[in-house]
Amino acid sequence: MPSRSASANRIGRVRKIAAPGSSKSLQKALRILVHLGQNGPELGITKLAAALNLDKATVHRLLNAMEKFGMIERNADNERYRLGLKLHELGTKAVESRTLRTEAHRFLLEMSCRSHETVSLAVPGAGGILCLDRVNSPDTVITVRTNVGAHFPAHCTAVGKAVLAFLPDQEINALLLRDGLPRFTPSTFTRASVLKENLRQIRQRGYAVDNQELERGLSGVAAPVLLAENRVVAAVGIAGPTLRFRGKDLAQKIALVREIAMKLSASLGGAPTLSRAS
Repeated sequence: MPSRSASANRIGRVRKIAAPGSSKSLQKALRILVHLGQNGPELGITKLAAALNLDKATVHRLLNAMEKFGMIERNADNERYRLGLKLHELGTKAVESRTLRTEAHRFLLEMSCRSHETVSLAVPGAGGILCLDRVNSPDTVITVRTNVGAHFPAHCTAVGKAVLAFLPDQEINALLLRDGLPRFTPSTFTRASVLKENLRQIRQRGYAVDNQELERGLSGVAAPVLLAENRVVAAVGIAGPTLRFRGKDLAQKIALVREIAMKLSASLGGAPTLSRAS
């Protein structure tokens, strides 16, 4: 007669196997990715299943699912699997984000000190234009604040438009389709054709301006941070009361954001050429 502990262990194993839930599948998929990364470059289903103590049908199903997202690639010549280039892309973005914020913060401090305004760093992300860092000015009271980790409205902020203008057309259209063009003030762009013309001008001149498009009395300027082949990784921007964004003051702030953007780009190894005007 089996002992109570043996029965308990057996019941635990059955429950573990039978437990439903996507988290179980996710863990198995992640184990496959890690194992491939550590033991690749290519492995077949049989070896993966044996190494991870999974049945071959489960491994095959998870590999197919990850292949659809570019996480896994199948070698048609030998039916083995390897890590997909999407992982390289995501890994590169992760490194860039960490390096970018570290590198950018000192430039944000310089920009805030020289402008006496609130400054921010925006980056393109899966959910839109993300605020990666900001330095608040004690001389400015801004009622609309985008906290670090939150999203900028892409169509009506200077940093949002500075990033948006240099994204591929497909990403621009997808973002506008998903988020729409909600009106915040009479100056907000609410027609896609008008916004896209403004984005074309931003690409041509190398900076973006927000003239009370998000909030009455609040304006801003921003410039994109570009790497090779005009790939946008971020934008640096200044925001403050509209009265301080006119005439000579505006020209000085535009020159400052362009200077800081170029400095940051150079520190990241970038070599941008502002030539995409179409």
